[in-house]
Amino acid sequence: MLAPVAGDISLEVIEGPDAGKQIVVDHAIVIGRAPESDLVLDDGEVSGKHVRVTPAPDGSATVEDLESTNGTFVNQNELEGPARLDPGDQLLVGISVLELRTRQDIASRASAVIQIPPAMAMAPREPTYVNPAVASANLAPAPPPASASGDVAHPTVDKYLDVKVRRRAQLAPLALFTLVAIALILYFSLK
Repeated sequence: MLAPVAGDISLEVIEGPDAGKQIVVDHAIVIGRAPESDLVLDDGEVSGKHVRVTPAPDGSATVEDLESTNGTFVNQNELEGPARLDPGDQLLVGISVLELRTRQDIASRASAVIQIPPAMAMAPREPTYVNPAVASANLAPAPPPASASGDVAHPTVDKYLDVKVRRRAQLAPLALFTLVAIALILYFSLK
């Protein structure tokens, strides 16, 4: 078997706003929304610099999340560190699905884009669940609130918590201690 040559693998967006975009993976590439990314995706759920894909000599690639907000998934498993990406594997970033393809895959089938069956296709429409004035306003995203307590939280979990949940999480140990203390007082007083 011949050793793979640089440029033998590529990534193709097979589902999402940029379906059909392809990039050859012959060096470490960064995927994200930022204009300086190697593969720029028009996907609101993708971070500026979301993920890095680096080719390996054996024809696979190594993928690593760049501390993105919404995480990165390989074959529906969330990345917790660098992972191997083999030809045919799917990479989910935001709502975009990318597939690692070999030169032979591309020669046999030019595009792996997942087509919507005509019976299920529908024309884009304005959302009915949002006030039209709000939907049409070009609002900049609000900066994340600063931590008032100064507590160090785990970054993987912290991004999912709102202010009320964070406060409840901070009070949970105190509530548990109080409950145990009351149970002990009742136990010894009734004995």
